[in-house]
Amino acid sequence: MKKLSSVFIFTMLYLTSMNSFAQLPGGGSSNLGGGFGQGISVGSRSNQSFNPGSVNNPSGKPSTDKERTVFWVHGLNGDIGSWSRAATASQHNVAGGFPARKLKSQTNFTYTQSASLLEASQQLGEIIEKERGIKIGLGEDPTKDFLIAHSQGGIVSRGLMHLELCLGNEAPNNMGYGGLVTFCSPHQGAVLLNNKALFADLGGEMCKSLLLGPTAEYVNDVDLKFKLFGFIPIKIPGSKFVKYAETGVSLVCNSFKDNIVPFVTNAETPNITKDYEVGAKLLKQMNDCLDGNQNLEKFPKVAYFGIEPKEHLMLRTVKYFLESSQAYEYFEANDDNTLIDLYQKNYDKFRSKYEEWSNRYNALDHLYKSQQCYTWIKYNTLPCKEIRSKRDAAKTVWQGYLEGIKFFEAMDDKYKLIIGALEFQKIIKYYCECENPTEYSKVEISDPSKCLSKKFGKNGLMLCQVVSEVTFDRIEKDSDGVVLAESASNLPGATFSPQKMDNSSHMQARNNEALKGGLTKLYDGGTDPFFRTIAK
Repeated sequence: MKKLSSVFIFTMLYLTSMNSFAQLPGGGSSNLGGGFGQGISVGSRSNQSFNPGSVNNPSGKPSTDKERTVFWVHGLNGDIGSWSRAATASQHNVAGGFPARKLKSQTNFTYTQSASLLEASQQLGEIIEKERGIKIGLGEDPTKDFLIAHSQGGIVSRGLMHLELCLGNEAPNNMGYGGLVTFCSPHQGAVLLNNKALFADLGGEMCKSLLLGPTAEYVNDVDLKFKLFGFIPIKIPGSKFVKYAETGVSLVCNSFKDNIVPFVTNAETPNITKDYEVGAKLLKQMNDCLDGNQNLEKFPKVAYFGIEPKEHLMLRTVKYFLESSQAYEYFEANDDNTLIDLYQKNYDKFRSKYEEWSNRYNALDHLYKSQQCYTWIKYNTLPCKEIRSKRDAAKTVWQGYLEGIKFFEAMDDKYKLIIGALEFQKIIKYYCECENPTEYSKVEISDPSKCLSKKFGKNGLMLCQVVSEVTFDRIEKDSDGVVLAESASNLPGATFSPQKMDNSSHMQARNNEALKGGLTKLYDGGTDPFFRTIAK
């Protein structure tokens, strides 16, 4: 996927918040009235390390020592420059420690994204067919060429294979390419696309969390000054207007939520993306077509998947949406800490402001009480009104900064929930709890209706009730910050085991050290031997 609008993604970066357990029905322990007694709690935490199984499906297709063409297929909202660094380095000796190969890189093409995925695949096929015609005219073998595709490009490429080998029954030796290599492609769908509507509600929530504190502070510090009748100086403290800051922020953020976020989200996820949401009909058809189709099953295919560290996942990922990985030298888009440093700086600022304004509030509250402003005699006096106004303003400011702190502490979890990298697994256990004045028992049961049987009560004299205990286990999954590793690695009919790219976010993977190593292994024949491409 190519980068989203920089303005939008930068705004989303600073306007992201959540209560980590907001989706739980409760926190701590509770006994709910009606039905079974129920205790709710947070269970275990686990960070899953994804290890794909090995693949034993060799294509048996030989490589070539002659020059071959590699089609570099871009991803969502990509263009002809999406693969520029890797494509150039593969053809020309421009990257240290990475010998150029006997190939010609083809990058000067794109495909429609406003239509369906198969229409995009058909366009890609037309581009490849032109190259095939040229090669045949020169007496060269186009079936030795192959595709290297990023993200959505891998699904579009698979769509072309689906058209030719599933729907069209094309013979492999009549095709314009002979293999496919995917990087960070959502072969089992992209959860983020299913959840894209969540960005609207999130946008409004995020906006309010980060704007209220600074806005309320600014209003508090600006006094309104004017001259009545042109000569009587009037000064109204800004603290008297702070109560309106929350209303103003709500208006702005509701507009952001209802108008801006949906507009940008829809613009950045065009019609083509519907075909590779999780559970999409076409994606299922493409995955299922493999059964019994030897031409497709033995077609050389290898999947590379990125894994980014789970800590600060959103910040690491967003960096290369804001800044193109192609802006770096060959395979040097490796540093992803820039936004983490910015995050820490702003987090510290919000915490400092929170402490400053909470201390100011406490001082004013102490003064208010010491002056007995809460009594009916003094409540409406001018000094007490002034103290109360400043105290209430300080409260609004520190509460605003507190919301910002909560945002900073929880934004990574919210992002992980949207892309599917964080789940809360609900676990329910049932117990039969029985007691009388002298006895008590609590036994785990599989069927709540059995709690009514006599065997749980001594001579049937014990009173029994079903009690349920609910826990939510926190599970984190490996991903590249956009696509889950379990999806990017699961290429149906792969002819070699999926290849892991450590420390690689979704966009970063097109020009980092891990890509350099991955392409080297590919060209050296370390995956499916078909992709072996000799050095120049």
